[in-house]
Amino acid sequence: MTDYMKLSAFLVTALLTSIAVGLMSYTLVNQSRAPARAMQVAIFPTGLSKAVLSRSSYSARLSKDPQAMPTALERKLAEEGFAEEPLASAAFPVMFRALTVNGATDRASQFLELASRVTRRENLVNVMLIDQALAENNPRRAITLLGRAMAVSYEMRSFYMNRMAAATGSPGALEALAPLLGNLPGWSTDYWNAILQVPAVAPQAGELRLRIAGPPWNLREASDTDRTLIVQLGHANHFDLAYDLARSLGLKAPPAGAFLRNSDFSHAPQFMPFDWELRQTGEIGAAMERGSQGLFISSLPAANGVTADQLALVPQAGRYRLNWKVSGIAAAPGAMLKFRLTCAERGKGGTPIAPVTLSEGDGSETVIVPPSDCRWYRAGIELDTTQSDAGVDVRLNRLALSNDVRRSDDDQKTAVQH
Repeated sequence: MTDYMKLSAFLVTALLTSIAVGLMSYTLVNQSRAPARAMQVAIFPTGLSKAVLSRSSYSARLSKDPQAMPTALERKLAEEGFAEEPLASAAFPVMFRALTVNGATDRASQFLELASRVTRRENLVNVMLIDQALAENNPRRAITLLGRAMAVSYEMRSFYMNRMAAATGSPGALEALAPLLGNLPGWSTDYWNAILQVPAVAPQAGELRLRIAGPPWNLREASDTDRTLIVQLGHANHFDLAYDLARSLGLKAPPAGAFLRNSDFSHAPQFMPFDWELRQTGEIGAAMERGSQGLFISSLPAANGVTADQLALVPQAGRYRLNWKVSGIAAAPGAMLKFRLTCAERGKGGTPIAPVTLSEGDGSETVIVPPSDCRWYRAGIELDTTQSDAGVDVRLNRLALSNDVRRSDDDQKTAVQH
């Protein structure tokens, strides 16, 4: 062979080799990004491309039908991909569901467990493990798996959050969730936001938040989601739980002998519904101006409604003293500002309590709470301008409900005389 022929053979070999390397590189680069293109080249390795293509096809159908099973082609691609590349984790979800179709549930469970040991970054494997734990009524394992999955992947966080929120209502979930959330994982805010979208699990979420407010975690700084959760609990009549949670996060008790918080309206409400919950409608509005004490109420004529209210714990029947300071109501003849105390616990109220009309200036009147099983009352401020020809602007500087000291003194004097 002449030198020319040798050189030509070398150049051809080099060219063919470079083409083969280029095709293999193309396959490697595109086996995850564009598996169909990589398979068209048909140069080794294509195992991962087949697995990714199978998973992509199956995932697209799963997003529309959570009960969808792999097609024959998806199964074939997954099995071939796994045979060519045993670490092609994209094939695992398809192979697992294919095993369940054939009724090999025990083998499928074993396969899924082994798949999770190979990789923790395959989202569909993680989801299938979580769903399997929930189906087996094992919330502790499901929540542990959720925490692990979110620690390694953020791609499907909302998907994981919805499952974790739903799992919160399961028996035993509290014990599993407390250590996870007590250590403030990066996804804790997402979890509490998801919880607020599932009102049915609010009681369990309240118990969970109350637990991690105590030792050993001591997470006692109230967040916006905490305050919203307390409002949800209060509106759903879980008064004691909402109150315990609010107290653990900073709600202060009223002064001794008093039953309303923020009676001088000196600070913005922080823990509703145990502080003033202000109402805003198209006809009546209430607001507290920063830097000045007082509740400001504005209304159009011919309006009637509650402008602000709060939950008050009044544990026993008796005589109570209501004190107030109002300005502006006298300027609108026919307008009436009232205080009304009503039992907030369904089926426990006794005789209805008569409302008190709040007159201009400083005022005081006795409120009689009749005997009943009720402990939680809604203290409401109502404005009625249906009999007024003009709108009204009212300022309420003080509204306090306390033990009727004068009545107590009279009772003591009577006791001494007898």
